[in-house]
Amino acid sequence: MKKTKNGKIALICLIMFICSGPAVFSQTEQFSIDVLQDSMKDFSDKLARSLQFNSTIGLNWADAFIGNFPRFGVGFSVGLTTMDLDSFKGLINLFSNPLPDWLGGFGGFPIPGWAAEARLGGFALPFDMGFKFGLMPIKNSANFEHFDYLLVGGDVRYAILKGNIILPTISVGVGFNYLSGSLGMTAGEDRKFAYENPLTGLEESIIFKAPLFTVDWSTASLDFKAQISKSFVIITPYLGIGVSTGWSKAGYGVKMEVDDSDSSGSIEDVENIFKKAGFNNFTPTGFSSETKPINGWNFRTFGGFALNLAVVRLEFTGFYNFVDKYGATIGFRIQL
Repeated sequence: MKKTKNGKIALICLIMFICSGPAVFSQTEQFSIDVLQDSMKDFSDKLARSLQFNSTIGLNWADAFIGNFPRFGVGFSVGLTTMDLDSFKGLINLFSNPLPDWLGGFGGFPIPGWAAEARLGGFALPFDMGFKFGLMPIKNSANFEHFDYLLVGGDVRYAILKGNIILPTISVGVGFNYLSGSLGMTAGEDRKFAYENPLTGLEESIIFKAPLFTVDWSTASLDFKAQISKSFVIITPYLGIGVSTGWSKAGYGVKMEVDDSDSSGSIEDVENIFKKAGFNNFTPTGFSSETKPINGWNFRTFGGFALNLAVVRLEFTGFYNFVDKYGATIGFRIQL
């Protein structure tokens, strides 16, 4: 199991740049069960629908077909895809400082990703096969309690036109992608939970002691794509279309200590309110919720170019997804 050091460093820098600033709660603001449910459901649903798009990072090589064995290549890709920004703002406003205004320039909230890649030419028939792997565990950083990222995938492409001096190369392929991860944010300060007492009708509150908030996600999908490319000495432009279908889910959890010693409310009241709202696993030490698996289709176009420097390839790829806007990656590999 190999890790690409440069890809990991680049992705870590990207995450820290996006999420700079301490994650703390305001002690003066309150949140209610309705706001919590609406924000979490909106974010979890949008994230689950964006996972298939992010899992397509990697193995988008400029050459539609690299040739038969012994042709091969190894390298890495690092980049991001976007998801709905408003749903993420709603989540962050509950559990952290507001997102910086400049994030709006991305056209969506950027979800980073990276993959080490390898591709090998097939035998006899004009096909090649690829494999990708990305892993990134971060513990106790300045902004996160943890960040975990796992991407595994592979594909097989068949050249329906091998190309020559005049004609381009055209291939069709099928692959499988699995993506999972989680993000933990430490509140740092206490948070006041407000609710209406069902007996008296009065507003009461209770303190959640420095909660630890975690978002987790996973997706597994089949991916179908078609691609055309043409090499011109030191540059290889390409264009492709992709369709994927899969099963995604996302969820969240909050770990904390509930304190009612200096509050108008009680632990028993809050526990009953959460359970009536559907949080059957609520306890004085935490609660969690998860979306039902979402099965859907994802349509995208992708393209870019590679600079061919002897056996080295520098690759620049852009994506456009008809649900989740866009994405981009930069790749480096050695290809023989």
